Amino acid sequence: MRESAYGWVIVSITFLTLALVLGSRFSLGMFLPYMPQDIDASIADISAAMAVSMIGAAIVQPLTGAMIDRLGGRFVLSLGLICAGLSLVGTSLATSQWQVVMFIGVGGAIAYAAASPVSATSIVATWFKRRRGVALGITTSGTKLAMVILPPIVAALIVWSTWRTAMFWLGTAVLALIPAVLLLLKPAPGFAKPRPPTANVEAAVPSVTGSTLKQALAVRDFWLVAITLFANGLIMNLVFIHLPNYVLRAGYDESLAALGLALLGGIGILGTIATGTLSDWLGGRNVLLIMFGARGITALFVVVAPGPESLIAFVVVFGLLGYGAIGVIGALASELFGRKAIGAILGSAYVFNQLGGATGVFAGGASLAITGDYGASIWLAILTTVGSFMCILLIRGGRREPQVRLAP
Repeated sequence: MRESAYGWVIVSITFLTLALVLGSRFSLGMFLPYMPQDIDASIADISAAMAVSMIGAAIVQPLTGAMIDRLGGRFVLSLGLICAGLSLVGTSLATSQWQVVMFIGVGGAIAYAAASPVSATSIVATWFKRRRGVALGITTSGTKLAMVILPPIVAALIVWSTWRTAMFWLGTAVLALIPAVLLLLKPAPGFAKPRPPTANVEAAVPSVTGSTLKQALAVRDFWLVAITLFANGLIMNLVFIHLPNYVLRAGYDESLAALGLALLGGIGILGTIATGTLSDWLGGRNVLLIMFGARGITALFVVVAPGPESLIAFVVVFGLLGYGAIGVIGALASELFGRKAIGAILGSAYVFNQLGGATGVFAGGASLAITGDYGASIWLAILTTVGSFMCILLIRGGRREPQVRLAP
């Protein structure tokens, strides 16, 4: 497949979509300390509502993956933006916990499944082959850019006005991206609905090779990837949602809490692109071993040697080697299973990332409610990270898609 320059337009659109949808999701931690007093709920209750959205996203994810293969990325990303925007606007008007569950839990579930790294990976991977890792690294770095920009804006709006105002305008910004997706996103050459061949001209589009979802489910590597995604979702969402409250409980103010997320995002932009590039050179499996190993070691330091030094080390390493896992796993999955049904395959595997995310968010709130600190949830993240490291070691490695020679 010849790589088209328009593929970089696709990268830009998916980059912005992830930036707004997942950036707003990971910025929910900025609202967490203020929502309970207006909604008559505890932090654990609000965390549970956020966990519902991730469990719901896990249920919906295989469907959205199949929808990309059949209906295209334009429809699925637009659906995600609509649900994400309405979820935020609705939550900004909520007065009770059931309303938060409805907007963040139900609306967010559809949004996070539709406008997800799986969707972006499935869309971008069809446009690239030789530079797939770089393209996916840039695409998934959109979330990190949002984490540099959004937390300080959200913190300023909360201080200047209220958390409701900040969340309302965040939802409005998400909705504003929909026209660009509808106008600019289109399928890669060879992935549009095929035209009937003429009587005298042989079709010039190569066949799309790879495994079906049923075939992938029968392969051990699929389940190793799925377990790895569970651990990834757990530690990522534990950090994103609970880091601001962790900092506030340590005696610091909102500006430092926002700075922590922004620093994670800023370093993560470089880290995601770098790990994507390294996956093209060293292979996705080797890069994942480095990433998960670094996560586990620095998280261990946070609990055995708590203090500003270990926390800063965790933020820096997590930013450089923590964020790019979804892009690297997506590129590896494309090599393992081909591109024929990559949307359905990644969508099914990403269920485990969503379940891990729900576990991480809920574990953070439960750990705080039961023990008074986040120690137990951090230990859970460490143990699952070690388990995922062992799973990555067992992955046999990707294969290259066969080259298809076009008719002259």
